[in-house]
Amino acid sequence: MKSNLKYTITFFLSLFVLIQLTSCTKDTSGAEINLANQMLADKTWQLDYSIVGETKKTYTGQSTYTMDFTSVGKKTKDSDGLDGTYEVKKVGSVLQIQIQAKTTGLTAVSYVYNIESIAAEYLVLYYSLNGATIPTKLYFTLRK
Repeated sequence: MKSNLKYTITFFLSLFVLIQLTSCTKDTSGAEINLANQMLADKTWQLDYSIVGETKKTYTGQSTYTMDFTSVGKKTKDSDGLDGTYEVKKVGSVLQIQIQAKTTGLTAVSYVYNIESIAAEYLVLYYSLNGATIPTKLYFTLRK
């Protein structure tokens, strides 16, 4: 009787371990990307301020940098004259906006913003220019 109990316990422990090892983990990347696209698109985002290390520059009340994103065709255009397309991707654990654009002189440029946070009316992005160790953070709100 002890032998049967030992084999039964071993069987159920083995089954439990097998289920744990082979069970699926839920991939939420697609849902995060879709939500970011919905919150980003069909809006004009206006830069309110930027922070590099301890240095803060404010642009509130000034004519400043803006970015437009559309849901149709994933088009983007900014106030510097860059016009192109964008894609939201998840790289590792970071959501990114990857942009392929052209200048007014038709020079191709590509750049990547990391999304720190995004909501209905605000957007915080960061990037490191030329391998800088301190990222530049950009704080946007909807253009009114």
